[in-house]
Amino acid sequence: MSIYRFGKLVMAVGISALLAGCEKNALSSSEFQYITPQEAQVKVIFTSSYQANPGFHIKINDARVSGVLNFTSGNPTPFPGGGLQTGGGSTSDYLIVPARENKITIARPFVGTANDSVLLATSTNTFEAGKKYSLYFTDTAAKTTSLLVVDSLTAPDSGFVRYKFINLMPDLPGVDLYLGTLKVAENIPFKGVSPAFTIPTNNASTTWAIRSAGSATNLHTYASAASVATSNQRVMTVIARGYSTISAAADTRKRAVSLIYNQ
Repeated sequence: MSIYRFGKLVMAVGISALLAGCEKNALSSSEFQYITPQEAQVKVIFTSSYQANPGFHIKINDARVSGVLNFTSGNPTPFPGGGLQTGGGSTSDYLIVPARENKITIARPFVGTANDSVLLATSTNTFEAGKKYSLYFTDTAAKTTSLLVVDSLTAPDSGFVRYKFINLMPDLPGVDLYLGTLKVAENIPFKGVSPAFTIPTNNASTTWAIRSAGSATNLHTYASAASVATSNQRVMTVIARGYSTISAAADTRKRAVSLIYNQ
């Protein structure tokens, strides 16, 4: 399919953290290869939702690295890997890329080919050796924009889950994130990234909510035990996506929350 490889960076601290966790909470991942000192890792999350929900593929340096993807059941598909309220699987996989400048493009393919039909988005970024990145695309058409985020390489202590929050809603200047009644991120601007925070797996609530900054009204809620209670030592990114004015469940542009598996 491409010259790019799936990978996971394995470190002694990560191995000891896995051993400390309960077997039923073991993290799942695909078969991996070790990365070299000249390589980095990247995951691509295309949240630029279109009402028509077109199929798209991903290329790195003009080489196709994915099959045809789309918003599965109205949710974006991280590639590679997956998350909650997303398409994809239950793994935290990344692609291994050269530690240098790389161009990543999103395009609609000609049917049955690997050739581009309509370019939807492109981003050129420099990746440093040994680092793990997520590249997010948001907004649509001429306003499409990207955000490159460095992801954590370290799992939290047993009994905890580590998160960060990203606001990918173009029509809101700031978003608050709640877990139950606990405000875990405040007034995060568009394309802003919150400080990391940890939540115990025995937390009283597993319901996430997004609000316009300072508001007492939920724009959207998402409840999932897998986001907290059964995710011992996971590292995840919570994203607010879509447009605040769209709520119809069948519309891929709707306001929503997703969680991306990083580790």
